[in-house]
Amino acid sequence: MDLRLLRVIRVHIVVGGLLGYLAGALFHLSLGGSAPLAVLGLGYLVVLFMDLSTHYNNDYYDVEIDRRAPSKPFGSVNLFIENPELLGAAFHVAVRATALSLLIASALVLTGSSWHLLVVVALFNALGWLFSAPPVRLHSRRLGEATIAVGTGFCVPAVGYIAAQGGMDGAFILFSAPLMLYGLILSLCLQTPDLETDQALGKLTLVGLIGRRLSYILVLLSSVVASAFYFTLLPGVGAFEVMPLVSLAPIASSLLSVLFLDDSQAHARLFTRVNVSALFLLLIGLDATLLLAIM
Repeated sequence: MDLRLLRVIRVHIVVGGLLGYLAGALFHLSLGGSAPLAVLGLGYLVVLFMDLSTHYNNDYYDVEIDRRAPSKPFGSVNLFIENPELLGAAFHVAVRATALSLLIASALVLTGSSWHLLVVVALFNALGWLFSAPPVRLHSRRLGEATIAVGTGFCVPAVGYIAAQGGMDGAFILFSAPLMLYGLILSLCLQTPDLETDQALGKLTLVGLIGRRLSYILVLLSSVVASAFYFTLLPGVGAFEVMPLVSLAPIASSLLSVLFLDDSQAHARLFTRVNVSALFLLLIGLDATLLLAIM
């Protein structure tokens, strides 16, 4: 494999995937469950290959969009703009990563995990390919936000939970509800700097529909609703004594953006950096809270 292809990998997305996976696995363990380390390790490999597939197939299909898009926070320059000869290799890497995630998930199901695992992994991979691939291109049909919310907030932690617990249940559905809201927040934050480019390319996004100012307000409202889960519904599920306080971080960061409402791209870039950083802080706090509950 051409080593230049490694530049496609977004380290921050890999880290986010690891934190999300751990949240699902640690949630089960915090409820008094147990799981072999080998199974947890294989479960994370499933998530890693799921993530890698999206890195390569999104860049493969979005070369022309990325050619016209400005550099953005938490983004990277599409390698294939200057190196189109690598496109074919990237497509094969994406296909192999998808196949490996499904293969490992199948092996886990055959050795005791619920069939739910294979369904979740297949769903994530389908959404990952359809996000950018024509003719569906979910990211251009105002479905990109929902896709990211389901993928990051439900599918990734679900793999961790199912790998640890062996199946899916109502406790995890409740646990994933605020995480899907944070996935929606993530997608809105990543889109705000690209508003003008997306509109010029005819890419239909929620930010393009409602504008930056309303997007900032929607992020704040979503943060408040997600936090409400930790203050009201989740304290009785596992050990969430600290999470209400941790969940205030995205509220504080998004409130600052609303207080200084500004339509400029410069403000949008700052908004993205601050709010995505707050989401990382929240995931770290969630994992730490669950880990302390186990110890």
